[in-house]
Amino acid sequence: MGERRGKRGVLFLVCGPSGAGKDAIIKGAKRRLAGDPRYVFPLRIITRPEGFGGELHIAVTPAQFDRLRRRGDFALFWGSMGHNYAVPVSIEGELAAGRAVVVNVSAQVCGEARARYPGAGIIWISASVELCRRRLLVRGRESAAQIDERLQLIDEPPVDEDIEILTNEGSLEAAVDAFVHMLDERMGGRPIRQAGLSGIASPTGL
Repeated sequence: MGERRGKRGVLFLVCGPSGAGKDAIIKGAKRRLAGDPRYVFPLRIITRPEGFGGELHIAVTPAQFDRLRRRGDFALFWGSMGHNYAVPVSIEGELAAGRAVVVNVSAQVCGEARARYPGAGIIWISASVELCRRRLLVRGRESAAQIDERLQLIDEPPVDEDIEILTNEGSLEAAVDAFVHMLDERMGGRPIRQAGLSGIASPTGL
């Protein structure tokens, strides 16, 4: 399995509220699909120290971020809660090679992303506000007051877009199963077992 010659790849935009489990689900899918060259999981560029809060990312200063942005090194970028985030422009080469690119983005850039990369799909990860709060407290990046502020910014999935919704309120394994199924179905691969998503909520999906 190499490049999908003659066919452009798919950009998967993973969105949803903080604490819904986006990072954990993407990490699980990356591990599950490690032997499949169709899939790419690029690191985000963030103005946040390395190792802070668990997400593996490329850490830069605000000045470095601005320099990279002006140089055209970002495919998408946005700001949230005092930090800047970006997806590297290198994804365009991966898409041209026919691969699936899976990225965690803010809902605020989905419109721009879909206009720039036709055929991009949105996967919305959802969970209850209380469960999101519990997961964010376990994650430990922010104080309780900051978490409450973040939870006030929770968006609802857009109703006028072609999106898929994954409710992550059960086990992380079940959520990863469902997520990989969504990716593989769009990429024309073998069906992945659709796991049930109900059950006791777990704080593991940080």
